[in-house]
Amino acid sequence: MRRRLVATYLTITVITLLALVYPLGRTFASRERDRLLREIEQDATVVASLAEDALEAGRTPDLDPVLRDYRQDPGGRIVVVDASGRTVADSDRPDTTGVDFTNRPEIVKALGGDTAEGSRRSETLGADLVYVAVPVASGGQVHGAVRITYPSSTLDDRIQAAWV
Repeated sequence: MRRRLVATYLTITVITLLALVYPLGRTFASRERDRLLREIEQDATVVASLAEDALEAGRTPDLDPVLRDYRQDPGGRIVVVDASGRTVADSDRPDTTGVDFTNRPEIVKALGGDTAEGSRRSETLGADLVYVAVPVASGGQVHGAVRITYPSSTLDDRIQAAWV
């Protein structure tokens, strides 16, 4: 009798915990994703403001300190493009410029004056990415765009660490 009573209470406790923990975990995962995207968007906005004057004047922006920080951050990548969609700065390839990024939908959207955020599969890298792209604009004219990407695994690792 006592065993059945204990087993019943344990079963009720486990079911109650699962009923509460699962929705809370999903909510946490959604908030963590939103928080990571907000952090990336803030970084992209700062980089855009640093690059604005140079891109407006048709010069290459001096972003070496920022790019160096992102090279040290595992997985993070900053790409700055001019109004034609060609790279003027890239944290993964600091010595390479002029690479055409107009085939990236988030770059096209940012060059159109809108902020783009989300996740997509990168066939070039063979990985899923979380990204934010913001326009570099002044006076209503877009002079370029800044895109920051992280592998989706970075977000997954954050969520998994919280679950554990």
